[in-house]
This record gives sequence, C-alpha cells and structure tokens, in this order.
Amino acid sequence: MRGLIKGLFMLFSLIVITAALIKYNQPSIIEKPIQKNPDTNYSEEIGGKLQNTNFTKKIIVALRAAGYFPDSTIGYLIESPSNQLITIQLHNLDKLEKSTESEIQSIVNSIAETNDLQLFMVNVRLTDVH
Repeated sequence: MRGLIKGLFMLFSLIVITAALIKYNQPSIIEKPIQKNPDTNYSEEIGGKLQNTNFTKKIIVALRAAGYFPDSTIGYLIESPSNQLITIQLHNLDKLEKSTESEIQSIVNSIAETNDLQLFMVNVRLTDVH
C-alpha cells in the first residue's frame, strides 16, 4: 500500500512539474511584439495612390472612350501587390465576350503601368438596365 501511495505521489508531482514547465516556457501575449500586417500597410499605400492619381476616373474615361458604359463606381479588392482585383460593371452589353474582357484588362493594365501601380486582375460584370 505504501508503494502505491508513493507511486501516485510521484505521478502527481510529475504532472505538476510538467504543467508548470509548459506554462512558464510559453511567451506571454504582452511579451510578443505588436507589428502591423505588411498587407495592411500595402492596402493603405495603394489606396492613397489610387486617390492621388485619380485612377478610378482615368479608368472610367478610358472605358467610355473605347465605347463601353461603365458604372460610375469601381470596386477594388487589394490584398497584396500580387493579388489586386478590380471589378467593373458595364451597362451596354448583352453578352460578355473574351475579347471584351481582354480589351478591358489591357486598358486597366496600361493605366496602372502609366501611374506606377501594380497590375490588376479585372472582373467585368454586366448590369441589367430595365
């Protein structure tokens, strides 16, 4: 019986010591340095560039000059320099063809390069006007 109590005491002591080591070897939340996500910084930077260069207005003007009727607003989803999406809604088409998407992609990329911006993936959507 004495051996059983001694064994349980040793097992309990081992569990307490292991738990204490685990707790004290983990860094606390307060000790971790707080740093901004680099993608958040890029999103803020690109947002400023889009405003300063009047990028949206240039896109709309260029698309209208090419015979398209875009919405007056353009949607952006920017996660990183290699993952930038622009959504453009058009009013004057019944069907969206690959050549139309390619031409719009080319227009957007040309304006992006002219304004020293990274290239965008373009998402063209048709809106119904009834």
